Amino acid sequence: MLTRYKTDVNKIAAALAASLISSDGDIDEEEKAVAIEVGQRMLPGFSRATFEKILEELDDLPSAYELAAPLRKVLDDEMKDTILDYLVAIAGADHEVVQVEAEELKAVAQALGVPLPPIRVSKPSLELED
Repeated sequence: MLTRYKTDVNKIAAALAASLISSDGDIDEEEKAVAIEVGQRMLPGFSRATFEKILEELDDLPSAYELAAPLRKVLDDEMKDTILDYLVAIAGADHEVVQVEAEELKAVAQALGVPLPPIRVSKPSLELED
C-alpha cells in the first residue's frame, strides 16, 4: 500500500491530513475544509480530489510515521516544516487538539526528523453525574 504513495509529496500530505482528521474517530467538516483550503494555499499542486479520494479509503492508509518517513530524505527542512505546520493547522481547526492527534503529529515530526511546533493538547473533560 505504501508504494502507492512513493514520494509524491502532495499525495502524502493529503494522506497525512486524512489520517489526522480521522485519528480522533470523528471526521470533522471544519477540519476537512481547513485541510483543503490550507493545503491548496501551502502546498502547490495539492489536489482536493486526491484528498477526498484518500478520505474514502481510510482503512487502507499506512501509519502516519510510515507515510511521512519517505519524505525525510527528499525534502529540505523548510518543506518538512511546511508539512508539519499544515498538519498542526488541521489539528487545531476544531479549536482543540486531542491526545491522539498530538501523538500523530509527534510521529510525523519524528519521521520527518524535525521538531514538533508547540501545540496545546486539550484534556478530556470529565462528565460528572448529579
